[in-house]
Amino acid sequence: MTERVPPSREPARTPSRRTARAETDAADTLFLTDEMSAWLSPAYGAANVVMQLARAGVAYGVMESRVDSGNLHEHPIKRGRTTMTYIAVAVAGSARDRRIYREAVDAVHAQVRSTSRSPVSYNAFDPELQLWVAACMSAVFPDTRRLRGGRTYHDPEAVHRAASIFATMLQVPPDMWPADREAFDRYWNEQLDRLEFDDRMREFLIGIARLDFLPRPVQILLGEWDLFMTLGYLPPQLREKLGFDWTAAEQHRFDRWQRGLAVLDRLTPRAVVRLGMRAAIWDMRLRYVTGATVV
Repeated sequence: MTERVPPSREPARTPSRRTARAETDAADTLFLTDEMSAWLSPAYGAANVVMQLARAGVAYGVMESRVDSGNLHEHPIKRGRTTMTYIAVAVAGSARDRRIYREAVDAVHAQVRSTSRSPVSYNAFDPELQLWVAACMSAVFPDTRRLRGGRTYHDPEAVHRAASIFATMLQVPPDMWPADREAFDRYWNEQLDRLEFDDRMREFLIGIARLDFLPRPVQILLGEWDLFMTLGYLPPQLREKLGFDWTAAEQHRFDRWQRGLAVLDRLTPRAVVRLGMRAAIWDMRLRYVTGATVV
């Protein structure tokens, strides 16, 4: 089980003209916040992380990372803040915000690469791995539409095009982003079919779903519920590869949770999500100007 690593494609620390143009074209992405929900279960965050780490190169990049500050088990709150800030900056940040955050991410990614002892070959600058992570992040939009029973505030194709910012901010060349939703679905299903887990990956991903990185009382109280909700959000291929069955009764229970969250979503002003995004950006800017760690 190996990941292809193009040895000569590690980007420079400053954005290329191509990447900068993609960011300029995608500058008006604030409307994407309307497609998010303040009420997607907290378990969705775990599910999305599991999706990202289902790619072996990404999983081992995290499991073997020498960047202690980003260790999920050592700094779970900081890790969650980093992911939330990345999404907020990509969707609602200025070009300067995106440049600052990308450079901070690059500094961390420069330390994430496989060694001779690694069971798979990986490099955090591999655009194929970055594309997969970005695709998982953009999955929040169709998942929110499902939560809302198919209801959407904007043209799904426009949402798909704007979501490319998750990839280009990671320095994925713009032409690697699937041209339309149909192309994205093909890419998504092809990748899901190709994923392979070893026992170490499987244990690590299930541990994330069970909240093993949080204090023991939280694990006992919420761990099994979070695992159930995470499995509900995962594509069926991932559930199967993790070794879980999913019965009709479990789907019915999951759907009840979703209906309750959908009611709360309808009652919540869309400005609430925008405010959360702005707060994350303000926090990032404050940390930047005070010299604190950005990522």
